[in-house]
Amino acid sequence: MHEATVRINKALANVSWLNACSEAALQYLAAHATLEQVADGTTVSWRGHQMTHLLIPAQGVLELSITNAQGKRHVINRQEPGQVFGLIPVLEDSEAIHDAVARGACEIVRVPQTELRLAMRAYPELNDQIIRLLCARARKSYQSLAAQTLMAMPSRLARVLLSQVRGPGPHTLVLTQADLADMLGITRQSLNVELKRLEHKGMVGLGRGRIDIQDQAQLAQLANDLE
Repeated sequence: MHEATVRINKALANVSWLNACSEAALQYLAAHATLEQVADGTTVSWRGHQMTHLLIPAQGVLELSITNAQGKRHVINRQEPGQVFGLIPVLEDSEAIHDAVARGACEIVRVPQTELRLAMRAYPELNDQIIRLLCARARKSYQSLAAQTLMAMPSRLARVLLSQVRGPGPHTLVLTQADLADMLGITRQSLNVELKRLEHKGMVGLGRGRIDIQDQAQLAQLANDLE
């Protein structure tokens, strides 16, 4: 099997909701997908531009952000292997709502919109998994909104840190404090104070451009604190 095909298959299988579908559905999508090497800092999708492909990181990180008319940029999230960018715009035939920029050298799998729709007709279990995924995303959005309204900053910070964790530990998040502060909507100085408190409690370790998750259970407890 060609190396690119192997990497595409691996990237698709790494997406939990796709991997829950039949092997035939995965093979269909893989057969019509392409693999793209993307340099650090490359914008792979622009807010307001039509999306014609699902984007699935095989390696590296896609940083999602919005920039306002005054040029202020707000980081929304980061997409890593196992995640999919552009599902809603592709499903509703509309434009991207975020800019997606490669952070570090990335390898991106592109699945064409037309082939995804054909696969959804041919493999009904794909529709079921997409519905489950969108419901989970809606639930997460509601919880995040409640967190912004009801939670103190330490709990909000814990939630954002955990949102970047994939699978069991240990975890090292390659994430600058500037980007994390942007995701929380606070200053870098305020964030540093909060991170130092978590570090003192043994929940995280801090390094240049990285945050080590040291006590995921304690972070999870803090993330659920509404007081």
